Amino acid sequence: MRTYYFHLFRKLISKDVSLLNWTRLRILFACIATFCLLTATLFIIYLFNAPNLLLYRVAFFFALFVTAMYLFWSNKAWHVAAHFFLTSLTLLIWTNVLLVHQSLYVINIQYCLLVIAAGYYILGSKIGLRYAIAAILPVLGDVFFNDFLNVDIPSRTVNVSYAGYAIAALSNFSLILYIHNLFFKSLAKFKKRETSFKRHLEQALEYSREQALAKTNFLNTMSHEIRTPLNAIVGMSNLLLSGSKLPEQEENLQVLNFSTENLMATVNDIIDFNNLDNGQVQLQNKPFSLYQIVTNVCGTFREQAAQKGLKFNCIIDEKFKGLSVYGDELRLSQVLFHLIGNAIKFTNEGFVSIEAICNCDNASEIEVSFRVKDSGIGISEMKQQQLLDPFKRELPRTQRQYQTTLGVTIAYQLLKLHGSQLEIESIEEKGSCFSFAIIYKVAAQQEVADTLVTASANVDLAKLKILAVDDEKLNLMVVKKVLAKWGIKADEAVNGKAALETCMQNDYDVVLMDINMPVMDGFEASKAIKSIEKPDFVAPRIIALTASVGTAVDEVMKFPCIDDCVLKPFKPEDLQKKLYEVKYVSG
Repeated sequence: MRTYYFHLFRKLISKDVSLLNWTRLRILFACIATFCLLTATLFIIYLFNAPNLLLYRVAFFFALFVTAMYLFWSNKAWHVAAHFFLTSLTLLIWTNVLLVHQSLYVINIQYCLLVIAAGYYILGSKIGLRYAIAAILPVLGDVFFNDFLNVDIPSRTVNVSYAGYAIAALSNFSLILYIHNLFFKSLAKFKKRETSFKRHLEQALEYSREQALAKTNFLNTMSHEIRTPLNAIVGMSNLLLSGSKLPEQEENLQVLNFSTENLMATVNDIIDFNNLDNGQVQLQNKPFSLYQIVTNVCGTFREQAAQKGLKFNCIIDEKFKGLSVYGDELRLSQVLFHLIGNAIKFTNEGFVSIEAICNCDNASEIEVSFRVKDSGIGISEMKQQQLLDPFKRELPRTQRQYQTTLGVTIAYQLLKLHGSQLEIESIEEKGSCFSFAIIYKVAAQQEVADTLVTASANVDLAKLKILAVDDEKLNLMVVKKVLAKWGIKADEAVNGKAALETCMQNDYDVVLMDINMPVMDGFEASKAIKSIEKPDFVAPRIIALTASVGTAVDEVMKFPCIDDCVLKPFKPEDLQKKLYEVKYVSG
């Protein structure tokens, strides 16, 4: 029987078998069923007494409550049955006040409580309030006219049966207790379900964090594994390009070098995007020269634009000369690199232009507007939003040429860290304009160099004593060949322990230290080398040559015993620049 009613209830509320609706249905069914039985009982009582108005009245309400039960079990929405029942019960209160001569305050108050409870619990607060007012008004009016004004209502002509009175009072009290008991039992179930749901939600969140961390670790690990062999490829291609070669080999080597650089850029973009997505990127706040940064970035792309026959313009506000600001020069450089690189990539003819303009300035801060314009293929308005989220692109293969690299997405995320917004204006086949503005605090007015650190004619790198440490023989060979071009004959060690032993026997100006090695890693080895105690020992400058990325690089840079860091695969000029900065170099 219970299973039968369960299926009936579930049919009533269709697919919404929520605990709240289940409780509402049980309350509604209990109310209708109770009043059907109550009015049937009262009908029998009044039938054996002398027929009067109450008999017909009870028969009328019995018919109403049976109709409500029919509506409840029919295919109509159960809300209809609820409204019909509450209207009938409210009408019962009004007829009690207007027709019954004997005072029925207790019964009417019980009916009012039932209307309030059923109205609020079944239909909600707004509708429940309306039914409550409609039920309370006649009772309050009865109290006011009868007890305060001593005015009797003329229509009161019948008396109730005491037996019926007692049965109705007992039935109403029982129903009120049942409704509240059922409702608060449901609240307890709600709380139990909420606790269970919260526990499962916390488990799901913890699982998602673990999955995100696993994804990050996987990407970092894969990046490290890709960078290690790629280091040898990049190093050897650079050596071959800079050395003597046959004319027919020139084009093949250029293709090889271009492909390796693009592969490396793709790996870096994926890792940068992953770190930004996980909130692992934090901006630095150090003084730097805006003029020098923009000039250096533009200088990097001039040759690439010239090779495609593009007119390359770099417009920098003269106010930036000799001005230092506080900010993150690395992240600004990344934004400009990605936007300019993207513009050159998708522009086959015409121009690429970069503008850095001072919008407003005062003694403490300036607002800098950047614009990167091109006459390239452009982007449709529909695709511009997709451009900022690579996982929402749904472009057909025929429109592949309109897709951009991941770099624009990274630039967009980096600008959000700066509190800035990347604005895109583009027309297909006409070109694009990417613009943004950043507010910087002014550090100090000072003269700064407008060019990168370059080699001085009177500096001889061959005087440096260098130890190269790496567990990969191929990487050691590449590093030694690169150093040999500058006249440096480097020693080698295959792990941290071997490097420590070598440093205890010999003095070095620089140690090129790999980080992930067996026996003793780069961190432990660097700390041990800096702590060597022997007469006249001068600790070497330790430069980490690592294929690690993301938070692993941050860990390397923050390690007190490591002086500098170069990411593998490295360009020879990047390592050369680091060596020029070593204070032990003499002319």
